[in-house]
Amino acid sequence: RARVGGCRQENGESPRLSEAVTEKQDSNQQGHRSDSANTGPELSLRERPADFGLASIQGLDDSIGRLEVTILSAKNLPQVIWTAGKDGEFLGLPQAYCVFTLNKQTTQTMITKKDWSPVWMYTFSMKVREVWQVCSVKVMHSKSLHRTHRDDYTIGNVNLPVGAVINWRGVSHGADGSYRAFHRPMHAGPGTIYQSCKGKDKNGRDTDVFETEVEAAKAYDDVALKLDGEKAALNFAGDGVGEKRCLGQHVKEESFALSGEDGISVIGVQAGVPSTVRLRLKFFANRCKYLEIHLDRGSSLPKMDTGLGSCDAYCIAILGDYKFRSRVVRNSLDPEFMQTFRMAVTDETEELQLKVELWDWDRIGDDDRMGEAIVKFTPQQTEDGKLDGMYTLTAADVPGGGGGNLVKNSKGELSHLHLRFTYSGADTAGSQPAAGSGGF
Repeated sequence: RARVGGCRQENGESPRLSEAVTEKQDSNQQGHRSDSANTGPELSLRERPADFGLASIQGLDDSIGRLEVTILSAKNLPQVIWTAGKDGEFLGLPQAYCVFTLNKQTTQTMITKKDWSPVWMYTFSMKVREVWQVCSVKVMHSKSLHRTHRDDYTIGNVNLPVGAVINWRGVSHGADGSYRAFHRPMHAGPGTIYQSCKGKDKNGRDTDVFETEVEAAKAYDDVALKLDGEKAALNFAGDGVGEKRCLGQHVKEESFALSGEDGISVIGVQAGVPSTVRLRLKFFANRCKYLEIHLDRGSSLPKMDTGLGSCDAYCIAILGDYKFRSRVVRNSLDPEFMQTFRMAVTDETEELQLKVELWDWDRIGDDDRMGEAIVKFTPQQTEDGKLDGMYTLTAADVPGGGGGNLVKNSKGELSHLHLRFTYSGADTAGSQPAAGSGGF
């Protein structure tokens, strides 16, 4: 069995901070500059000189790892108050930007033009010293497009502990080293008791105590899917609206509801709908190796729905103890999944086998299995994009796959899955993404 799913912690030098991260100065030492004291316009982060914000954070050399954060977008922001001189005040669209803070480390996105749902796609990294440290995200409104101000209005904020990124959803680690899972139904009222999740152990017996966190996470998903249906938030599958792009170990990608200073949810311009900010957070533990499988798209798939002449495709990726399910792409013979499955590996030289099954979703009756692609590799072989490309689908009824009948569409063209791989070894896990870089 492939040895995946664990992190080996070793003592070593902590990765350096990204140049995008700035030190939050003590207000008693730095003070605040008034607008009149500025000799010129203050540039947004992406417009600042390249040497701006070279970090020099003290007391973080004992970090346990780093957190890679991508501030993706916001949705349904509320109206904000604008001042127009003698014309007085009026309500209008916000010019939003985000400020992210983690243990004296602070950075911010660019300021977007007036928009109810701004997009930033801003990526940076910060060191993490303890799992209980809290990430603070503030969505702000600036009256100027090219600079921030001391009195900028706070639209809303989100506070998220680092432990929420590291832990699987609903999984608890006991003092005896075992794992358990607990589920609370969606939209449950106050006083709702969490339900203990049961699953199968290695011998096929029902249990609610598991040897590994992956087994407990699977049990949580089974219970959540049964009780919450398609809208369930799961560990190994995309969310109900198909937005979750990155799944797996030490990663969290979700839309978080904004709260005001009084803790009350911020309601956006669409009446009754909360304002949200979408984040992707990846934790890189020191001396831990990570493998990411990028399921980009399928091409030239066969027609499965007789009425529409199309198919509703989704994939199931199986590697070792991991079993991920992609979102369903409706009515497409060339579906774009654009999802990433992330896991920790313990041996970069051991051969792994990835099996990606392609299915057609049916509203009534059982789903139809269309084919599969099997890739055998070692994590080291995925470096420099050596394994990235198209993989031909083999008919699902061929034992073992790989050498039987090939799947073709109605024109006789071969059907493919497009996969990419990213491996972060122990020596490269500390590498930093470019400031303000975006991408999937």
